Amino acid sequence: MSILLNPWAEPNKWLKALSALLPDEQIVVWPNNPNPSDVEMLIAWRMKRTDLASLPNLHTIFSMGAGADQWLREGSPEVQLVRLSDPAMSDEMAAYALHWVTHFQRGFDVRFDPNGDEPWGINTAPVASDYRVGLLGFGQIGQRIGTAFHELGYQMRAWTRSGVDQRWVRSYQGLDELDSFLGDCDAVINVLPNTPSTQGLLTSERFDQFVSGSTFINIGRGTIVADEAELVAAVDDGPLGAIVLDVTNPEPPGPDSPLFGHAKIHVTPHIAGMTQMASAAKLIAANIDRIRRGEAPFPIVDRVAGY
Repeated sequence: MSILLNPWAEPNKWLKALSALLPDEQIVVWPNNPNPSDVEMLIAWRMKRTDLASLPNLHTIFSMGAGADQWLREGSPEVQLVRLSDPAMSDEMAAYALHWVTHFQRGFDVRFDPNGDEPWGINTAPVASDYRVGLLGFGQIGQRIGTAFHELGYQMRAWTRSGVDQRWVRSYQGLDELDSFLGDCDAVINVLPNTPSTQGLLTSERFDQFVSGSTFINIGRGTIVADEAELVAAVDDGPLGAIVLDVTNPEPPGPDSPLFGHAKIHVTPHIAGMTQMASAAKLIAANIDRIRRGEAPFPIVDRVAGY
């Protein structure tokens, strides 16, 4: 039996890294797959459903990213699905969030403007202890981001389905408290996955609840925004002072999208947190060893919850 490897880039480097950790396994790089019936595990970011259907004995898919929604679409095989939960990726996303929040909190967008009228050497920005950072979602990535801000003295808020049990976080729970959460944050960072319950969560009515001049940063999934035009209106005519998007819907945005070229909207190409080969290969190999020992890998995606 074999393991099929289908990375988005650098297949030979991935093969070398995984083979060193799994010397007794037969690892085959897609599309070099001489016997599809031998494949029992797949390591990939995404794959066509028609190609997946050609693997009759597949029992486990290892997603090469934190997201799993690409494997939950209709027609995908309902096999054991393991997502990547890599602290190295969480660290990168925390650094991304810190960069953008401090950029706007400290007024760097204005202070570096050659036409601005801010006096040299005078700081009029709010200090960290007076600045409220809110997280939509508080899983591994959200907790890593929250810890980074908390250690720097920021006031932390989090919105989740079931609440947060951290004394240094003001917790908001469920849809009934979402508007209150949005109205209590100077910056809102979305790290929610793409699930039926999060799709279209941020409507024009909810954008109206944001604090005047606040920042919205999306590093979760673009599907949380109900409508692109409503998002743009929230910064043109609504309360938002700035928007940062690492994810969009569709992704990438169309060439005529109003997100491009807008003075108050910053778009990056889904790079807030990248899969780190060295650490990711170790996590995947450890899970394969668990399966060989008859143990359960983790984290296994809950197909009902969507993550």
